Amino acid sequence: MKSKWVGLAVAAGFAVAATTANAADRKIIVLQAVTGVASFFGVPVTEGIKFGLDELNAKGFLGADKIVYEVVDTNSGRAQAMAAVTRYAADPNVLMILGPSTAVEGIPASDVANDAKIPMKAMTVATGVLRAGSWSFISPQPPQITMPQLADYAIDVSKVKSCATIRFADNEAYVDMEKYFVEHAEKRGMKFVDRSGIKVADSDFSAVSTRIVAAKPECIVLFTLGPSAANLIIQLKSAGLPASTKILGQTGLASPQLIQIGGTAVEGVIFNSDWTPGGSTPAGKAFSEAFKAKTGKDADSFAALGYSYVQVVGNAIKAASPNPTREKIRDALQKTKDVPVVVGTGKYSYIDRFPSYGSVFLQVKGGKFELAPQ
Repeated sequence: MKSKWVGLAVAAGFAVAATTANAADRKIIVLQAVTGVASFFGVPVTEGIKFGLDELNAKGFLGADKIVYEVVDTNSGRAQAMAAVTRYAADPNVLMILGPSTAVEGIPASDVANDAKIPMKAMTVATGVLRAGSWSFISPQPPQITMPQLADYAIDVSKVKSCATIRFADNEAYVDMEKYFVEHAEKRGMKFVDRSGIKVADSDFSAVSTRIVAAKPECIVLFTLGPSAANLIIQLKSAGLPASTKILGQTGLASPQLIQIGGTAVEGVIFNSDWTPGGSTPAGKAFSEAFKAKTGKDADSFAALGYSYVQVVGNAIKAASPNPTREKIRDALQKTKDVPVVVGTGKYSYIDRFPSYGSVFLQVKGGKFELAPQ
């Protein structure tokens, strides 16, 4: 289904989409979960993408050419994502697809994109997207890169020796995160007293909370999204979780909804993140200020990721110019190296098809995200 936001970018704002692109238009589809269960992620990602594309056009990044785009809503659904890729791949004016948002959508959609031979840059960390073929890409750093970092933080900084884990069992990305975290941590001597799976749609965590509290772990590591994590933490503490038990997580916790839903219960939660609130580099700070001025909102991690992915896509289209084709853009994406971005340490590269750009660690302190102890 299409979002009410569907539109085309022009330098001064938005206009109704033309039926065909002119010679100077480089059209892409922004395929995101603007509604549905993943909308808390898809909406800010889309806002960051739109902001970035408008900025590139305003700066004349492609010279006389412009990147025009259409935002298409998947409603967080697998079937909708697959249908959208099929539909827009059939339009020869569409050069690539930026999305979809999640592993549930991205993995099956990647099969469609590879069959149709159209570049697709999904938002998920699930490496199942890569298995479909050379036309599909992931955008965030995969768990093979980030989860050893999180495990090392738990052992070296948080100083914990026994943990419990809770993962989304029906989302491949979070299954992979938990797997790589456990594998690395066990090699370093960490013990796991409980490993629980939940579903994305679950809301009653009383049974798993009671069991984990009884196991007395020194830490609990959450491989879920922010809203679910907030509910889990509230129910864990209601079940008697001691204040001394450390709670850690990964980039999925970077949503403001973690704090909005969790309130004081989530104070002290630590997770690895792609973005430092307000920006940690001159480019990051400039983006944060400009995004706030235009939208009236503080840029969160997801908006910063969307903005950063646009820099990568814009760079690939420019490298494929003056006559970009789907194949040229795919090849340019594969060669991405040290593209300036506002997330991580500021440089985005593909290494063996894995994105790499560095991470930071944040904690909830005083109802805000701040840099965590290092």
